[in-house]
Amino acid sequence: MVKVSVILPIYNEEKYLAQCLDSICGQTLKEIEIICVDDGSTDSSPRILEGYAQKDSRIKLIRQENQFAGAARNKGMAYAAGEYLSFLDADDYYEPYMLEKMTEEAEKRRADIVVCRYRQCFGCETDGMGEQQPDAWEYEDVFLNGKEVFAGSELLCAGIFQIAKGWAWDKLFRREFVKKCGYQFPCFRSSEDGFFVYMLMARAERIAYRKEEWAVHRISGGSLSNTKENDWQNGFTMWTLIAKELKKQGLYGTYEQSFVNEFLYFLLWYLESMKTFEAFSNCYRYIQSAVEPEFKVLSYAEDFFFQKEIFDWYKEVMELPLAEYLFCHRAGV
Repeated sequence: MVKVSVILPIYNEEKYLAQCLDSICGQTLKEIEIICVDDGSTDSSPRILEGYAQKDSRIKLIRQENQFAGAARNKGMAYAAGEYLSFLDADDYYEPYMLEKMTEEAEKRRADIVVCRYRQCFGCETDGMGEQQPDAWEYEDVFLNGKEVFAGSELLCAGIFQIAKGWAWDKLFRREFVKKCGYQFPCFRSSEDGFFVYMLMARAERIAYRKEEWAVHRISGGSLSNTKENDWQNGFTMWTLIAKELKKQGLYGTYEQSFVNEFLYFLLWYLESMKTFEAFSNCYRYIQSAVEPEFKVLSYAEDFFFQKEIFDWYKEVMELPLAEYLFCHRAGV
């Protein structure tokens, strides 16, 4: 019996793919299948995958033309037979006992989703050397308020958007729950995880949370998370999709405060992470012209916001022309 289907989208990850696959194949939980979806790689990734498939019968190889990670994950899900689903990016890796511990937690807690914590790896080579560090978790702990098993509505301020990021690789999902909800990953180039992850968290009756760091996320130039500039609209599209689906499910009122606060934090991070003037200016003008009419952030009282400084930043963006904003920030005004 397959306990966990690990779904791995791959696009030109020859540098880190072997380390990623080693971390999956070497899991202490052996009852797994490893569904590798090659998303049209043009480097040596296909050859690496074939070599691993010859050595480990649990590996299933699927090939498709380049359609981005969301489409690759969806295709992998269509082939999955495991009781649980795990998603990993090909430049990240798991601790050897990750899947065993996560599965034990899911069964013990009868959970729809299990979330764990992670370390970030900056510039790490495949020998694991380099700077690794955990995130600071004090903010998440405030909203968890000591809970280890919960529905999202039971958290402080229903804070599902505060306790976890909208990526899939630090979570385990019960496949029948995902199937019942019917969600798939949007098929755009970046920011494709958030809709799938947050909507499942919003609808889950039981989420188990572990504070151990069982996953390692690599921050590298080739990371899926570093392609957002090429399609800057996708980040905004993701949040619009979440808001519409929450409303459709009658859940927006429950998660409104959590949603709006995380959305503002995302806007600040997203804007400041743009590396080209064109992408920065596009995002800035989109926030001014589209975000406020749709989300009406300025209509909320100040005590609605968890971090007043982020709300103040948003008001500044809404009030200042782009050139004045850039001048003030570059001049340190």
